[in-house]
Amino acid sequence: MADTWYDRLNVNRVINSRGTLTSLGGSRMFPSAAQGMVEASACFVELTELSRKAGDYVSKLLNVEASIITAGAAAGLTEAAAACMAGTDAYLRSKLPDPIPKNEIIIQCTHRNPFERAIRISGATLCEIGNAIETHPFELEGAINEHTAAVVFFLQAEMLDASLRLEETLEIAHHFNVPVIVDAAAELPPKSNLWTIAQKGADLVIFSGGKDLRGPQSSGLMVGRKDLIEAAALQTAPYEYSVARPMKASKETILGLVAAIEEYLLEDEPERFHQWNLMCEHLEQALADLPELFTKRTRPNQPKLQPAVIPRIAIGLEPSAGFSLDDLNQNLQSGSPKILVTQMNGSILINPHTLTMEEIQIIISRIKEIVHQYRK
Repeated sequence: MADTWYDRLNVNRVINSRGTLTSLGGSRMFPSAAQGMVEASACFVELTELSRKAGDYVSKLLNVEASIITAGAAAGLTEAAAACMAGTDAYLRSKLPDPIPKNEIIIQCTHRNPFERAIRISGATLCEIGNAIETHPFELEGAINEHTAAVVFFLQAEMLDASLRLEETLEIAHHFNVPVIVDAAAELPPKSNLWTIAQKGADLVIFSGGKDLRGPQSSGLMVGRKDLIEAAALQTAPYEYSVARPMKASKETILGLVAAIEEYLLEDEPERFHQWNLMCEHLEQALADLPELFTKRTRPNQPKLQPAVIPRIAIGLEPSAGFSLDDLNQNLQSGSPKILVTQMNGSILINPHTLTMEEIQIIISRIKEIVHQYRK
């Protein structure tokens, strides 16, 4: 008899050294989050009451003005955009995604990314400023008009020199009484981002619940201004005249993420970094005796591989290796269990964020096995 549903469905487990990617299941949930989901599934509640009281509870934990659990970070973007456009006005809410008077959301050129579609789903029109080389403050100032609903700021894009800084964006937008939506989906750790970004003045800040928070994968957290959080709540289930009605945060999702946040705040963050560094050191030392390879400790210096604060090991090949990075990558994927790595910029990256020390050892053994195979 099969041990788990993965076995019953013949779904292969993988070793994930890419990070907390949606395509790989996000992260490993806290056991307390799974227990919260089980408890939530056993009875009925009014979803609006649960959502409001869960938000109040999380707000107190984080010392922020208000919060709401969403059905993922992308859903949070849709709800945030709709909230800034329509507020709590019932008529305007019912019109979305059709055009309404305030339907423009400003975005910097360097912040354009696939997740902006979640904003456009709300009915918003994106107004682009700047270019790939630079963005001037006067471009943001000049783009604000009577149709402007908000400015959206993707926090990972602040790594680029061509981006305006968040503080500068907040100062300009608030001068014109325009709210700023900050996407910080994968910007944990540090855990302090859960409250400091809002405390700096960001009006709505959005996090993924299924990445470093280790709640249900399809959960998200939005914190910020009370009036805008209240407006965002009206944009989703169970309200029927709402543009984000399909983006339902179930009672199981809500309680699962609340439990995860509570445990996350109690976690020893310096110890986590210590363990990640130990994994990197172990990789470096174990692969040092392979002359075909060289390793380097690194951190991302561009968007996409978030969070950038977690150390990685980059593995490169010497010219005399006798095989390519493609060969190494394909061999890692063809074994059992499949080992998934990130291959880019002439190296293979091992991210310890979602790994255990046992899995690090499996990766080391497999790499050595592959290298020895090509020596024959």
